[in-house]
Amino acid sequence: MNHPITRFTAFLGLFLLPLCTYGQNVTVVEDPSIISMMQKFVSANQGEETIRGWRIQIITTDDRRQMEKARSKFLGMYPDIKLSWEHVSPYYKVQIGAYETRMSLQPFLLELKNDFRSAIPVMDNVKKSELIQY
Repeated sequence: MNHPITRFTAFLGLFLLPLCTYGQNVTVVEDPSIISMMQKFVSANQGEETIRGWRIQIITTDDRRQMEKARSKFLGMYPDIKLSWEHVSPYYKVQIGAYETRMSLQPFLLELKNDFRSAIPVMDNVKKSELIQY
């Protein structure tokens, strides 16, 4: 391919080939094993209702009154955001939100830190339907 005419012919072929096929339909034939694998992937993920996600824990305390105070304060400030609390002896934990990634909760966490200094991100099983979309 060192001959100048051969290089020119190759160049011309690469330049003209796209022009010759312009406007024609291209058919992609998928391998049956790929189709089967994709169907299995979709089926498996449709059955999963929860994922490992993130929540913001606004308080962890062993004092129920302190937990109730933080809970009421949060609901007063953000009435549209779902809140849950649990008692895992001896601690009360108040968690809010449902995020797919830790990075997606960071802006709200920074805002919360002004009023809830102990707020931290925590991993949790999160229902896909709960995920906060941006």
